[in-house]
Amino acid sequence: MFQRNHTRTVQINGRDLEVEWTSAAQRALTLRTGDLYVELELYFSCLVKKFLHFRDHPRGQLQAVRAADRLCVYFRPVTSTACSPQEAEKLGRQPETEIEMPQATRLAPKKVRIDYRDGAWCGAFSM
Repeated sequence: MFQRNHTRTVQINGRDLEVEWTSAAQRALTLRTGDLYVELELYFSCLVKKFLHFRDHPRGQLQAVRAADRLCVYFRPVTSTACSPQEAEKLGRQPETEIEMPQATRLAPKKVRIDYRDGAWCGAFSM
């Protein structure tokens, strides 16, 4: 699935996060004119889900951590404000809000893998 090519360990919420990216991802990073922000979203809704979002700018007030040249990561725990099938159908998911409780700072991902395939960023992370 992923070839182990580049790795760096950074700190998120005081815990180590191993960032791993492929050679294809490294090539795509070198072609960028700006940073790539990888958002590791832990989404508490009707079920707990993990999403990886690739952005040109960080979302919200969260501090991004530089893992490599042009590669930044940040962790964003959120919760849904509703659990309605109608809202999910309309928005593509439940409406969300950031979790701003002190307990959220105890959460931290352990590993993220990033690749670039068929012209798109992809990957996964583990807690």
